[in-house]
Amino acid sequence: MDLIYLAEINFFVCKQIYTDVLGEAIKKWPKGVKQKPGQDFLLLAANNAFFESISIIHTLVCSTKKEEVRIKPLLEAVIERDKKAASKIADTHVNRFATQLETDYPNPNYLDYTFLTWGDARPVGDVIADIRKKKRVDSGLKDFNALKEKFEKYNFHKVRHQSAAHKNKLLESPAGAAHLFIKEDLIKKLGEIVKMLKIDAYFWFDYQLGNPYSHILSSFEDVTTNKKSV
Repeated sequence: MDLIYLAEINFFVCKQIYTDVLGEAIKKWPKGVKQKPGQDFLLLAANNAFFESISIIHTLVCSTKKEEVRIKPLLEAVIERDKKAASKIADTHVNRFATQLETDYPNPNYLDYTFLTWGDARPVGDVIADIRKKKRVDSGLKDFNALKEKFEKYNFHKVRHQSAAHKNKLLESPAGAAHLFIKEDLIKKLGEIVKMLKIDAYFWFDYQLGNPYSHILSSFEDVTTNKKSV
């Protein structure tokens, strides 16, 4: 989960730099951009964060090496354990909760989810625990495969091989992270993958949706607000 949190915060850093700082410069791409002092640093930071997010997700989702940290073997073990005590929560309850999390990501407010305890006198935490258990047992591997397929459909495995891992010596710009803008569509698609992974992992491994690295974004805001504008 710590790696998932790291993949997410790297994506948020990349997106925030592109949205809040480099927006005007991006509008002029690809006709040629005369960078202002400081933009070159932020562009490199944003692109490195983008590639780091992809690399982490690639290892977690696509790796076949036993020595690397991978989601699938752990998920299979968790599902096998939980099959012995499957939850009796209704599918409609599970689906509504999952849909609400997708709507409210990345900052859900569980206090608003009063539907969780309708007809169930247990503490809300117990209800959520049963929902998560049922979802991972019933559709955990299906959800994992859908995530992997989407990651590869968007060609992030190729981005990782060619740009992040430098496995293609014929690339026109193998060091593009230092001076090329990442297309908006690619950032948007990575956001979809990060969101999907984060919510899936919430159900798979019983960890919080809140990101312990969120203070990094606050630090970034402090720097860009208090220092001379770039």
